[in-house]
Amino acid sequence: MIYLASKSPRRTELLSQIGVEHEIIDIEVDESMDSNQSPQENVRALSVLKCQEGVRKVIAEEKSAFPVLTADTIVVFEGKIFGKPASESDAISMLMQLSGKTHSVITGVTIGVISSNQANFHTISVESSVEFTKLVQDDCLKYCKTNEPFDKAGGYGIQGYGSAFVKKINGSYSNIVGLPIHEVIELFKKLDISYWNKK
Repeated sequence: MIYLASKSPRRTELLSQIGVEHEIIDIEVDESMDSNQSPQENVRALSVLKCQEGVRKVIAEEKSAFPVLTADTIVVFEGKIFGKPASESDAISMLMQLSGKTHSVITGVTIGVISSNQANFHTISVESSVEFTKLVQDDCLKYCKTNEPFDKAGGYGIQGYGSAFVKKINGSYSNIVGLPIHEVIELFKKLDISYWNKK
């Protein structure tokens, strides 16, 4: 059993499909990026910040001391971090910049292991590359009408309508969705965390 400190339905679906028993806890953190840090440093730092907040909540609410899992995913193109689009025009701008090009998707993952009201934090980051097909403005407008772009980094979801834009990927598919499952399971094993719901 673990706590997932994330409101992302994609992350809970990924954990559920491999039998990881988890409870979602709700946290709020400032997700601002530090321009002085690299994209990898930013996602790692933000996943740690989320995990610290999740652990604080578990301890404050006197919940069972299960490990806390958090993640943060960003899209990076030509050194620029693409977060969630603020508007339709913002989403279209992002998609047109990614059109016909290859970008990176980086996820930072942190697991906080609680012991005696303290926690040790273990962080990894995973990077995948995604090559987009050539898009036209009309493609992007139609895609925005699905509302799919607006809660996703880079303005698209590879597991939904946005998969039509993806020509090729290199690396972890689940990382692009929002949680690199293979690497997370390896981290569970390394930390000796029992995660599999055998029922």
